Amino acid sequence: MRNERTYKGKGVKAELSAFGASLWKKYLKFYRRNRIRGIGTVGLCLIMPISMVLAFKRSRINYIEVVSSWFKSKESAVDVADVSSEEPESGFNIIVKFTYGTICSEPNFKKKVQNTVTKGQKFEVLETSGNFYRIEYLQNRFGWIDKYYVEKEGQEEPKVEDPHNPVEIKGDTATALKKICQDYSAMGVGVAVIKDGKVSYTYCYGYANKAQRKKINVDTKFRPASLSKIISTLSTMTLVDAGRIDLDRNVEDYFGFRFRNPLFPEVEITPRMLLNHSSSLADEYIIYTGSNAGTRLKDLVVDLKSYNNQKPGKEFSYSNSGFGIVGSLDEKVTNMHYIYFTDSVLFDRLGLDAAFGGQSLNDKNNVAECYKVGKIYRSRGVLVKDRQIRAPGDTYILAQGSLLISPKDYAKLVTIFINDGMYGNIRVLSKEAVKEVEKEYMKDDKFRYCLGFKKSTNYVPGHDMYYHGGNAYGVYASVCYDEKQKSGCVVMTSGAWGTFDDNHFYKVCQKLTQQCYADLIDKNS
Repeated sequence: MRNERTYKGKGVKAELSAFGASLWKKYLKFYRRNRIRGIGTVGLCLIMPISMVLAFKRSRINYIEVVSSWFKSKESAVDVADVSSEEPESGFNIIVKFTYGTICSEPNFKKKVQNTVTKGQKFEVLETSGNFYRIEYLQNRFGWIDKYYVEKEGQEEPKVEDPHNPVEIKGDTATALKKICQDYSAMGVGVAVIKDGKVSYTYCYGYANKAQRKKINVDTKFRPASLSKIISTLSTMTLVDAGRIDLDRNVEDYFGFRFRNPLFPEVEITPRMLLNHSSSLADEYIIYTGSNAGTRLKDLVVDLKSYNNQKPGKEFSYSNSGFGIVGSLDEKVTNMHYIYFTDSVLFDRLGLDAAFGGQSLNDKNNVAECYKVGKIYRSRGVLVKDRQIRAPGDTYILAQGSLLISPKDYAKLVTIFINDGMYGNIRVLSKEAVKEVEKEYMKDDKFRYCLGFKKSTNYVPGHDMYYHGGNAYGVYASVCYDEKQKSGCVVMTSGAWGTFDDNHFYKVCQKLTQQCYADLIDKNS
C-alpha cells in the first residue's frame, strides 16, 4: 500500500485520499481478526442504502418535497413554485368535492402523487398555475391539486332536489304484470316507469331471497349485468364535458402504452370506438384474463387474442372487454378508482344508493341474490364483497357489468338523457354531451348504434327506442326510453326464464315493458 506521505501538500483531495487509505487499512486489520464480521459489515453497508432507495421509490410520499419544506416558509415555497407568467391567484378557499382528490408534487397531473384529500376538506389556495391550485395539505407539506377535484368556497353546487316521486303500480296493470312474471318463472322483479321526464311508477314482485322469504321492495338493488354500460357511458361523458377525455383522441395518449390491434397497427383506437363497440376488441378474452388473474392492462392490449380481425372504427362488434376498458380509462385520467369516481360524479352526488363495488353501498343487506333455474347462482355476499383495489388504470375494471342498483334509481339516471343532461336542479351532462350519446354512428338490419345504447322501433310498438339489455348469472334486465315522448321503462329480475326473440330482446323484460307502456303511457297520451 502507498505511504500516506506521498499525499502531503496536494490539498483537500489528497487529504480525503489519505483518509480513505487509512480506513481501508483499519478494515483489513478488522477483517483478518474476524472474517465473518468483516463480510457482514460490508453487506450491511451495501444492503441498507439499497433498501432505503427502494422503500422511498415505492412510497406515495415525496420525501424530497417534505424535507425541503422544513427549510422554507410558506412565502418562499410559493415563490419557488411560481411557474405562471401571470400574477398568481391566491388567498381564497377551496373545498374538495369528490370522495378522493389526489395531490401532485408539481402542477402536472402525471407527476407523482404525494397524498390524498377527502370530500369536504377545505384549503387556502397559495397559488394558481393553469388547472392546478397549490395548497398546504398537511402542516408544512405543500402540493398541487387539480381544479377538477374541488370547487371554490361560496360557489358550491346546490343541494340536489330530487324531482322524482314514483307511486306503486296497482289494480289491473299490477295483475297483468304479475301474470307475466309467473309465465316466465321470475324469482323476483323490479320495474320503474318514466313518464313526462320523471320516474312516475314502480312495481315489485317476488323474492330477493326465497329461502329467507325476503321480498323485493322498491329499494332492492339488482345486478343488472350489461345495463351497467349505460351508466359507464354517463360517467365517462362527464369527463368529456370536463375536458379530461377527447372522444376522438388516441387512447395511447391517456394510458401511456401501446394500445392497437396487431392486425391493424396503423389504426388508432379512440374512446368513441370503445363506447360504440367499434374498437375491434374481442368480447370476453380480456375480461376472463384480466379480471380474474389481475394481469396488467398494458400486457393484455398487445395480445392478439384480445382482438377481432376487424378494422377499428368501421364495424359494430359487441365487446364487454371494450366497455370494461372504458372504466380503466376513467381511472387513468382522474387517478381515482372507478368505484369512488362513479360514487363522486353520480351516486353520492345525486343521493342514490348504488355502486360499482358493493363495499360502498349504504345498505348492503337489501341486494337481490342472482337465481338460475331456481337456485342461487351468484349470492348477495359475493356481490357486495370488498374487491382488491390496485393502482388506478393499471388493470381491467368490471365497468361493463358489475353495477348494483335499484330499478327506481337506475331510471332516475336515465332521465338525465331524457332531460338534456339535467337531474332536477343539477346539470350532470351538457346538452352537447347528450347529443353525442344519442347520435347514430352505425347501423345494420336490426339496430342503429349510438354510444352505449342501441336504437330500435321493434322493442315497443309505435316507439323509436334507445335500448339496452343485460343478462348474467340467470338474471335478465332491460332499459329503454323514447326521447321525444320523454318516457321510458327499466326492468330488472333476480332470475327468470331466459327466452329471447330474433332481435335478442329478452321476452320477460319486453313483455313487462310493453304492458307498462300500453297501460300507463300510451293509454293516456
